[in-house]
Amino acid sequence: MLPHLKKLFPLAAFFLFGGISLVLWQNQNNHQRELAFRYTETSAEQIQIRIQGLMNARIASLRLLAQRWVERTPPDFRRQRFLRFAEAIYTHYPGFTAINWVDPAGVIRWVFPPTGEKSAKDRSIHDHRDSHYGKAFEKAGQDHEYAVTPCTEIHQGGGVGFDIFWPLIYAGKVQGYLDGVFQVRLIVDTCLAKKIFEDYWIRLYENGRLIYLNGTEGRDRTEETGFHVHREIRFSGKTWQLELDPKTTIFKGTGLQNYLPLSFGLAVSAVLSFLLHLLLRRMDMYRESRDHAIHEVRERKRAEAELLERENRLKALLAELADKNAELETFVYTVSHDLKTPIVTIEGFIGAMREDFRDLIPEEGERYLAYISDAALKMESLINDLLELSRIGRLTENKSNFSFAGIVKEVLKELEPQIRARGIEVQIREDLPACLWREKATGAGHGESVVQRGQIYRKREFIPAHRGGS
Repeated sequence: MLPHLKKLFPLAAFFLFGGISLVLWQNQNNHQRELAFRYTETSAEQIQIRIQGLMNARIASLRLLAQRWVERTPPDFRRQRFLRFAEAIYTHYPGFTAINWVDPAGVIRWVFPPTGEKSAKDRSIHDHRDSHYGKAFEKAGQDHEYAVTPCTEIHQGGGVGFDIFWPLIYAGKVQGYLDGVFQVRLIVDTCLAKKIFEDYWIRLYENGRLIYLNGTEGRDRTEETGFHVHREIRFSGKTWQLELDPKTTIFKGTGLQNYLPLSFGLAVSAVLSFLLHLLLRRMDMYRESRDHAIHEVRERKRAEAELLERENRLKALLAELADKNAELETFVYTVSHDLKTPIVTIEGFIGAMREDFRDLIPEEGERYLAYISDAALKMESLINDLLELSRIGRLTENKSNFSFAGIVKEVLKELEPQIRARGIEVQIREDLPACLWREKATGAGHGESVVQRGQIYRKREFIPAHRGGS
């Protein structure tokens, strides 16, 4: 059970380290999201304050211009004076698209800056395609208070903007109107720093209608970060809804780059799990090697014990064999001594016969006695060979070359009576090869065996002669 559980350790370690990485990544994301949200809220409040402050200042400048316009006595309503005042306001209070002077009938007579004169001069306010535009102008004349048009398409500068009509009252009558033309994009660009546009998507709505968006409406939606900050921008006669959405430079949201830390954490978890797997594998290999070494040591000790036991048994067998050899040698010596006793007796009697009956023994009898004496000597030689045979393994053999033809001749001499009695003719080749024996007697024994087998085969197969060397 335990080895199977050990295989799950790397997987469990991966899930543990991966879970820790996931929790840390989630906490980091939440922290970054909270920071981005707070930063976005702060930026939204700054945008709100700056736009409200800019517009309030521009409305105050129009009020100042209106007061300066009618306060002079006698009144001076010349075009040059208007252009001088308008230029001062336009220069010192950036944000205006244009400043116009409109007669009581609603026709634009004077325009500053002069670059917009062509598109606006002598144009009637009532000719604007948005009816609310003309209604705001009429309201200013009726209430003797400034009025603000809804945001719509403007002729001067293009784009979305609005006008502020400020009636010029002199001697209780409307002498004309100051027309402050504002383009929404110019207002935003004037009061906000470039960094704001790089970090945020800015939307401005008026009565649910989109009047401003930095960038394009069809921007890549993958840059959405998942949260927005809303604020209301209020200034005289206007209420705008601000929607601020941070770009990926502030908060990456769920984009691919945001998953890189998590991927790195999971990769580190996988590497650590793999290293743990290798460590466990190495420990198992070390344990197996140790067990194998212990097993080999035990087997070696067991083999050494068996070898020692067999060596002791071999020593006992060798000792027993040595005793047996000693007994055999004693037995052979005794036997050979006992066998030599009759041979000595035969030799003694042959010698006595030659000594006592020398004159009575014929030549043929002397030859027979010689045969008997040679046979006895041969028997004695065989007994000595038997004694030496019992010593095999304890004597060093020194072999020599002997003439096989000479050995055969000696054998034929010993067996001459038998050969003659059977009528065997023996021919010996002189070119017989030399033979390697320890002593000559061994070769003589082999030669005698060959001649005796030849006699037997002659008797069975009626072979008339035996040819030596065949």
